[in-house]
Order: sequence, then structure tokens, then C-alpha cells
Amino acid sequence: MSPPDHPPLDTVAIVASIKATAKKTWEESVDTRRGNPADAGFISWDTRLSDPLPMTWPLVEPTFAFYAYARGMNPMRLRDGEFVGPTWARITWSTHGQKLELIRLDTRLTSHGVQGVRPLRKEELEILRVKPLEVLLGPRTKAEEQQLKSYYCLQRSVGNIPPEAVTAHAAFFEWLGCGP
Repeated sequence: MSPPDHPPLDTVAIVASIKATAKKTWEESVDTRRGNPADAGFISWDTRLSDPLPMTWPLVEPTFAFYAYARGMNPMRLRDGEFVGPTWARITWSTHGQKLELIRLDTRLTSHGVQGVRPLRKEELEILRVKPLEVLLGPRTKAEEQQLKSYYCLQRSVGNIPPEAVTAHAAFFEWLGCGP
């Protein structure tokens, strides 16, 4: 099901605004400078932002959630992975009014484990060319729906979608059919 017709939106600017809001809030509210970088237990934390996830599925009301989450590095301890930190905020955005709302979830920087990293294959790099917000907001063909499914399933498999987001958007992930 496609969302109702809208005037074209600058999805690149929308995502940039959401990223800027997350980054500013991260810098203001999360203490990332704790500890000495020379200590073996030190983790250099940074924030990342998930892709948009529809608040309802099928998409009735075009409102989306983006999840800000922490990832950390320490090359002295871990070279082929990163530390998984908390999902620290949810940012919602709607086409109606185009207002952002950021809700802090957990700003305590503690490691919840380690996630491995690997190089992406050529076909995976092609999948990542999709602009999910643009596709979600427009009318979708079967081919575009398949691209959307491939995109989100890849993002989930490489750890770019926090588990809390999968739980909160269960109907969307059921439609995607990615599996655990």
C-alpha cells in the first residue's frame, strides 16, 4: 500500500536535519570523554542513526522513527569489530508539519557486547544505493518493494538497526521477512 500523495519532499535535507539534531543532542547530553585513551578499558564512543522506520505498517500516516545508537572503538583491544552501546534516542518525524521530536532513551555509555565488521560484497554495495525515505514516501512498484526489503534486511544483518527498533516496528519487520 502506498502512502497518500504528497508534494515532493527533499528527503536528503530531511535526513541531514535529523542527523544534525541527533549529533547536537549527543554532544550536549552524552559524556563521551570519560576515561583516559591510554587505558586498556577505554572506549571511544560515537553516535550513529538508523534509517527511517514507519510508525505504522502498512503506511497509513507517514510518520517515521529514527534511532540514535552508540558504537565504540578501541584499537588496542578490538580491531575487527566495534563495541555496541545503548540506543540512546528515538527521533520521530512526520510529513504533517515536518517537526522533529527527540526522546532520550538511555545515555549511559556502557558496552552491551561486541559486533564484528566485515567488508561488503559488490551486490551489497548496490543494495545500499536505495534511499529508503524516498522509497517509503513514494508510490512503490513490486521491484521497489523488493529493493526496500533487501535494503532493510541487509542493514539489520550488519547491525545497523537496533533490536529495540525491530521490536517497536514489528509489523514492518514482519512484512520485510528478514528473519532474526
